Amino acid sequence: MKKTLIAMAVLAASGAAFAQSTVTLYGVVDAGFINDGTDTKFKSGVNGTPRLGVKGTEDLGGGLKASFTVETGLNSGKETAASLGDRGAHISLSGSFGTVQIGSSILSPSFFARASSDASAANNYSIATYGGATRNDNSINYSNTIGALTIRAAMVQKADNGGAKGATDLSVVYAAGPLTLAASSADNGAANGKGTYMGASYNLGAAKVSLSSVDTDADGQTTNVGVSAPMGALTLQADYRMVKDTDVNTYVLSAQYALSKRSSLTAYTSKADNADAAVGFGIRHNF
Repeated sequence: MKKTLIAMAVLAASGAAFAQSTVTLYGVVDAGFINDGTDTKFKSGVNGTPRLGVKGTEDLGGGLKASFTVETGLNSGKETAASLGDRGAHISLSGSFGTVQIGSSILSPSFFARASSDASAANNYSIATYGGATRNDNSINYSNTIGALTIRAAMVQKADNGGAKGATDLSVVYAAGPLTLAASSADNGAANGKGTYMGASYNLGAAKVSLSSVDTDADGQTTNVGVSAPMGALTLQADYRMVKDTDVNTYVLSAQYALSKRSSLTAYTSKADNADAAVGFGIRHNF
């Protein structure tokens, strides 16, 4: 009887532990066709990159949580070799102090700054440029949200960045009501490797408008204006990019139609000065 009670107590304790842990399988399948002005061809990832991932969170008690993500890229068009976790393999610890995350292919502070305040920055057909890399390998990252302000910082050690110099990336995003303000500063440690971003967006209700400026040692200064207008299941987007001291300007016009909460259709056209227009159409499903 005593052994039975002990066994029941152990099972009950185990069940409580399992109840505090969650593991989720998720992914994106996205495919369609594009025409670059010359040929029409199949495209894997018209709107978003196909991927398969697993993520989990464990409640450690005392306000602490441990979590992990392992995400692998896929090709919707043909069989290709993929490295497990090539789109992210990282672990984090979070609490009242914020979140500390370490690992590979982690979305950068520069990415979050741009994506928070640009009409199409997170889409594959986007013409947006960033102040730094969009992902970092072998990095340690910190983030914390205090009221309407979110701060992020990332660092890659010198030894993990080619040995010459480490890499850093910092960003702040202020989001309160209809207004979003964002800025980032990055240095990848290489020659001509510094970049900054400043952007703002405002939700007018019928549409969200955005204005931003990116200045990098490698590409110079660009200015973007954009608008995103939801109309029920249909969302229209437009972005226009101007490059300082050149006549190379680019635009992208797109439409996304939600078939459901997880499935959508995408169509877009983009064009740079002195280049043929590109068009694309695809379908996306999130799970």
